[in-house]
Amino acid sequence: MQIFEFKTSNELTVKPEAERAKLLCYYQYKENGIMSFSMTSIADLIVSAGFNTPNTSRLKDALTKGKARAFLVSKTNKGTLEFIPSVLQELDLSVGQAWVDTTEITSNSEMIDESKFCGQRHYLTRLVKQINSSYENHCYDACAVLLRRLFEVVLILSYENLKVNDSIKSTDGRYFMLEAIVNNAKGNSTLNLPSRVRNDLDIIREVGNLSAHGITYTAGKKDVDDIKLKYRVMLEELYCKAGLI
Repeated sequence: MQIFEFKTSNELTVKPEAERAKLLCYYQYKENGIMSFSMTSIADLIVSAGFNTPNTSRLKDALTKGKARAFLVSKTNKGTLEFIPSVLQELDLSVGQAWVDTTEITSNSEMIDESKFCGQRHYLTRLVKQINSSYENHCYDACAVLLRRLFEVVLILSYENLKVNDSIKSTDGRYFMLEAIVNNAKGNSTLNLPSRVRNDLDIIREVGNLSAHGITYTAGKKDVDDIKLKYRVMLEELYCKAGLI
């Protein structure tokens, strides 16, 4: 995060000097991992942010004494201050969300083996990770809908790789709905899916359909678990057909 963005979003120009100094130190902590601050370095932070040079003695008293104190004198780094742990925790809650990574998906092969099915294409990796993350967090309708989407995407990629994707397109060049693609896939000699996969395509599609369109239906863990092995076999077959593994 740029200092100007931090300064603006936290309205540093209208903050009392000690509060401003505390927030600028927190900025340094988040950006550079700095844990202890000399009064000289705090003054430099304030000046570099576009504010006047503070009276460091008065500022130190404000930062380390009274009800609003935010720092302790460091016992390990002479001549420096360190955040009071509870103050740092409060800042993490009130300000630290600005550093939260909103793109990274935390997952660990909960539903689909990431070592096998991630890394080929970025958008497929993100879908796999979202499936695993939603399963881990008990969001089974979300998981089922994402399973359906990944199924549809990889099925179409298989057609494209085998150069028979025109057979699942309408006259205006748009792909058919998934049900029609599945019906074609069952009998497409070029795609040539094994019977164990063909027989499960509608089951896999229906689980996602119910979560996406069922008005009163909500998926549970068992609903997803019941297709887990079938899905894994299908996915590996389609990844092979699509030239992904």
